[in-house]
Amino acid sequence: MTWVYADSSAVERFRYDKATETLVIQFKKGTVYQYFFVPYPVFAAFVSHVKSGGSAGQYFNEAIKDCYQYVQVGVNK
Repeated sequence: MTWVYADSSAVERFRYDKATETLVIQFKKGTVYQYFFVPYPVFAAFVSHVKSGGSAGQYFNEAIKDCYQYVQVGVNK
């Protein structure tokens, strides 16, 4: 899994495991979360949105947050 870096005030980077449909997001504050059963098109749209200059935080809030099961897996500083 390769990290996708976001030019965002909220999201530092994210990556996706297609085999398990797991999206991992590291936020600017250092917290890392795994989101489960995220369909690949949601991840692909996230990448496209970020690469085209869209807000990673906005996409996260609209398409991921509160939509999928998640767990905090760590804190990186």
